[in-house]
Amino acid sequence: MTEKKKPVEEAASKKTELAITKKKPSKISKPSKKPSVVAPTVPSDLYQAFDDTFERFRNDFEDLLFPSTWASTFSLMPETRVPAMDLEDREKDFFLKVEMPGFKKENIEIDVQDNFVAITGEVGWKYDRKAHEYLCKERACQTFYRVVDLPEEIKVDEVTANLTDGVLEISLPKKMPKQKRKVKVT
Repeated sequence: MTEKKKPVEEAASKKTELAITKKKPSKISKPSKKPSVVAPTVPSDLYQAFDDTFERFRNDFEDLLFPSTWASTFSLMPETRVPAMDLEDREKDFFLKVEMPGFKKENIEIDVQDNFVAITGEVGWKYDRKAHEYLCKERACQTFYRVVDLPEEIKVDEVTANLTDGVLEISLPKKMPKQKRKVKVT
């Protein structure tokens, strides 16, 4: 009988040895806040998501109208060239700066009225079809038209414009400059 108990005793002693060698886990820290299922969003994330969705829709729509073999050859919408501009209020006048690299003075037209400025420009190359046989024509003549609304009336007769290093600068004197006054917060 003692022989039969020996294996059981040995097994019991092994179990206790295993239990003793087991390390107890160190202090478990509880999370300070409950985990959130929904991550907080910021408006820029929403705008980016909307832009991504619209871009996927546009790409799918182009693929539907034009198979992938045509997509690289024909574009759904041609690129338009609209120069970047800044409009500054300098109390007595407005100062308009327009980036126009590659434009010549002869190819820029500025129309001024009491409360707006219209700028028309043309840049590029016109091809003479009779003189040469072109295999590839990528340079093109482009035009643009841009209207800038002004918050106050200007003196049309005193407007000046200057084109230097691809930047068009237009000075637009105000008819009746409004006086500004700083108010101290109390």
